[in-house]
Amino acid sequence: MHIKISRTSLFQQIQRCQNIVEKRNTNPILANILFETKEQFLKLTATDLQSTFSSQQEAEVIQAGALTVEAKKIFEIIKELNPEVPVELKTDAGFLNIMSGSVKFRLATKSADEFPSEPSDETDLSINISGTELTRMITSTAFAMSNDETRKYLTGSLFEVSTEHGIRIVTTDGHRMALSELTLENQQDTTECIVPKKAVMEIKRLADSCEDNITLCLGKQQVRVEIDNQRFTSKVIDAKYPVYEDVIPKQNPYIATVDKNQLDQALRRSMVVANDFTHDVKLSFSSDKLAIVAHNTEQEQAEEDMAISYDGLDIEVGFNAKYMRDVISAIQSSTVRIKLKDSLSPALLLEADHERSRHVLMPMRI
Repeated sequence: MHIKISRTSLFQQIQRCQNIVEKRNTNPILANILFETKEQFLKLTATDLQSTFSSQQEAEVIQAGALTVEAKKIFEIIKELNPEVPVELKTDAGFLNIMSGSVKFRLATKSADEFPSEPSDETDLSINISGTELTRMITSTAFAMSNDETRKYLTGSLFEVSTEHGIRIVTTDGHRMALSELTLENQQDTTECIVPKKAVMEIKRLADSCEDNITLCLGKQQVRVEIDNQRFTSKVIDAKYPVYEDVIPKQNPYIATVDKNQLDQALRRSMVVANDFTHDVKLSFSSDKLAIVAHNTEQEQAEEDMAISYDGLDIEVGFNAKYMRDVISAIQSSTVRIKLKDSLSPALLLEADHERSRHVLMPMRI
């Protein structure tokens, strides 16, 4: 193989491959990136067997070929090269020569034949969705994915497509739940799958880089995202997601409107003296006022009042301040609507002007 290529485009794609490569693996080839020429393109592929990323970019192909090279080393090399100077890649007797101006490197390679083949398409349906909207939906929900490996089905995000709701992304760890949805026009097919956390975050990275429509393909076995010349594929979690709709409060009549930043700062201050494990704080809602109180076993205490918009019954309710801060950080409006029922019922937290994203927070007994 012998090619010349833009350093900037090469680095962007190697960086995406680096996100996929498994840092700890029993198969050494999985630490490598596959380089192969396709007509006047260079195609890069990385996989950890659970997920696979591939991309094509224009290159001057002097001699066709294919090889694999260690991802970490080539990433560190290309990162340090001058972005304005093209990169030349040339194989020579089991080595890859990397040249850029007066800079030269020589890396050992492994045969492309050892590299796993790309997964075939096992999805059920595909939709077009803007990168901006997909980023919004993942940002609103990703924080509530669980880290509890004993309940694997909660460690990912439920992607659900239906004729009634369009597309929904749902996450929960048992203490809080997040849901975000987007209406789809003329959607006739339905499916759902649980996407692993690593795949969710890679999909978000891809969506972040694309404001135009991307293709999202979902199925019982696989999820796939296609953007221009890039493709990301991942296996899904083989499990049944909990019936989440039963958790969403339907009758929370009392609504408090709170400045998001002020609430976040007050909770952060209260956490200084709150229990280090439970982070419990008491929120007291009364006419246009919110009182926040935290204390610990050493009889230390924090108290703070803030002005809010509220015209309902007086309600005292306990929450984990850390969980609440996670929720409000995912809300993208400057104010938060908190819908309450009583001191023992879940609270519903919403954006200022819509319910496309909904967040449920379980109360604590204090």
